[in-house]
Amino acid sequence: MKRFRFRLDQVLHVRRVQEDLARFSLLSANRDAQLAAARVDERLAEYADRRMPTGPQPYADFERAVFLLDSAAGAVGVARATQREKLEIVDVRRVEWTDARRRVAALERLEARRRAEHAVEVQRAEDQLVDDLVVGRHARGVRA
Repeated sequence: MKRFRFRLDQVLHVRRVQEDLARFSLLSANRDAQLAAARVDERLAEYADRRMPTGPQPYADFERAVFLLDSAAGAVGVARATQREKLEIVDVRRVEWTDARRRVAALERLEARRRAEHAVEVQRAEDQLVDDLVVGRHARGVRA
């Protein structure tokens, strides 16, 4: 009996490569989202460290302190927007990876079914061979 060969083996290989690429993209997007979350925390810490000016001081110092506070608040807003964008990208990449995984799983199930069918065919061929040998021996024993 001939060896099992899955006719869609090359397609399965390509799909597995696509799944690996999708998984890598998802991991990369997750890492970017984690970095963006860390950046938000950093910006919040910087903003929390800044205080509104108190007491009498020159106008230029007051204006500079308010500007720095406003800039820190703006940086928090930008960091949060960037984090939301990164999380949206993670969602897209997760869907892409899930679709790629489903395509691979479908081909793997098909391959398993074909393997099982092949095993049944091999078993039938072996059973037929054994039957032929037994019948042949019996026939030779009856003639003798």
